[in-house]
Amino acid sequence: MPKFAGASDPVRLSDRLLVEWVAQAKPGDPLPEPWCQAHSPLKSMVTQLVELGVIAPPAPGTPVAQIAREATAAAKAWLAEHPAPPPQPDAAGARRVSG
Repeated sequence: MPKFAGASDPVRLSDRLLVEWVAQAKPGDPLPEPWCQAHSPLKSMVTQLVELGVIAPPAPGTPVAQIAREATAAAKAWLAEHPAPPPQPDAAGARRVSG
C-alpha cells in the first residue's frame, strides 16, 4: 500500500483501475487513459506499478514482453490481496430534499 508521510495511504481509484487493466490486458489492447497520453506510456505505467508495490523495478534491458508478463501475474496477485472496497452510498442522494 502506498505511504504518505509515513502513514498508509488508501489506493486511489485510478491506481486500482490501472492494476485491473494490467491484470486483464491482452497483447494489442489500447493503453488506458491517462497513461496513453504520457510521453512514455510504458515507463509511466511501470513506474506507477512499482510505486504501488505491485512489481519490483525491472532490471535495465529487460524485454518489454517479459515486463508485461510479470506485471500481469503480479497485478492479479495484488488484486487478490487488495480487494475492492465496498461501494459507498451516493452522498448527493442522501441530501435530497423532497419538495
